[in-house]
Amino acid sequence: MKIMSTRTRSLLSFIVQIFLLLISLIYMNENWTFLRISVYGTVVSAILWIILVNMSESVFSNISFIFLSFVLFQFGVPLLYATDSSYSNFYLTLFTTDTIIKGSIFTVICIQTFGLGISLYYLFGNKEYKTIFSKSKWANNEKLIVKAAFSLFIFCIIIYFPFTVYGALILHSRFSLPFLGNIAKQFFFPSALLVLCYSDNYKLRLFVYCFYLLECIFSMFTGGRTEGLVPLMVLIVYYFQYRENKTIKKTGFFKKVVLLICLFSILLLLVAIAQLRVGNTLTTNELTPKAIYEMFLGELGFNFTTILFVISGIGLVGYQKGLSYIADIVTLIPSSLDPTGTVNRLLHISGSTWLQSTYGKQLNFGLGFSLIGEAYYNFGVYGAFVILIFGILVAYFQSKPANMCSRWEKYIQLALLIGLLTVTRRDFYQFLKQVEYSVFVMSLYLYIFSKFKLTDDI
Repeated sequence: MKIMSTRTRSLLSFIVQIFLLLISLIYMNENWTFLRISVYGTVVSAILWIILVNMSESVFSNISFIFLSFVLFQFGVPLLYATDSSYSNFYLTLFTTDTIIKGSIFTVICIQTFGLGISLYYLFGNKEYKTIFSKSKWANNEKLIVKAAFSLFIFCIIIYFPFTVYGALILHSRFSLPFLGNIAKQFFFPSALLVLCYSDNYKLRLFVYCFYLLECIFSMFTGGRTEGLVPLMVLIVYYFQYRENKTIKKTGFFKKVVLLICLFSILLLLVAIAQLRVGNTLTTNELTPKAIYEMFLGELGFNFTTILFVISGIGLVGYQKGLSYIADIVTLIPSSLDPTGTVNRLLHISGSTWLQSTYGKQLNFGLGFSLIGEAYYNFGVYGAFVILIFGILVAYFQSKPANMCSRWEKYIQLALLIGLLTVTRRDFYQFLKQVEYSVFVMSLYLYIFSKFKLTDDI
């Protein structure tokens, strides 16, 4: 018997978050030091994570992982300053103290509005909604979906997987893909997740597991840390949340220990790759827990600089007032299909394009972008309301319990989870592209496949 109902927990969580947000808005100001903001933001983030874990009822829930990703990418550097007295980051020297303070305060507020948005949906939203296409006949035809998804997965292995292997073992770096290879890349993980969600064939699932993991590992060796780590995180979520309940119950202490060892090994691998790519060498003596912690969190948390760059340069272009979000949507249309040239013109409005052309070229490496940076790029401090809406949307797509989801709904949640874990360090366009391929194009492919009525067992 539950001690407290879900609605009661959601209401208490909402009240606590409102209280914390009011404290931040009233007391946090530009007279605070960067260290003070860092410590305060770290404590607040920890409290919010505990609250969201309590609402989602699992440490390994989608909501938990998305929030952790949000905090680590957006607030990783301040978190290091708060927890490691000897840590210093060279890139912060590029900015004035005023810019660092403003960026830190805005980030803490956005972390809070993001969590508040999630809580709002838990309190008032309908978690029993039906996901798009979930009532379609083809979405409920398990044999058809398995055949279609596995066929697509094999295509991706043949066309795309060799490029990853070549990039990892020969080039030791990322690589450009031909058109067909890029298409296969977009469908590699979605097709794998479809098979895992729909198939009860152990050998088939094992085959998918193996290539799924190999793709993640080789991607890391090319330097694609996000491309390798995020799908692994999604696989962990799937393992603990989306398998059949009877299977989940068999996950004992030993398996969890093995999982933690694997995650720590991945952590070491990511650190090593990050350092080797910038020309550094690592010795066994340098791989101390403290060094690993600094290098790993510093690597993820570099995106904190995005909001600092945006604040520094926004005076050059002015607030976009939502135009970059419109551009993100329109530029999903291939420029080859636009004779007017509108798509190409809108590409230059993109926040990530602007940031790279303004600062990235000077530093001679890719800066990426961030969800918080794009919000400020459009609306300044009022961009925090955009993050609030984003939190509501995250909960809308991810809060429905796995045991209440159909197989198709499980797939949708996992496919979107890949995009939601990475959008925090990219612009909104990248997430929309993920949705375009994994939901709409995939649905079109399955619908067309269903017309052939190929429902034989594999």
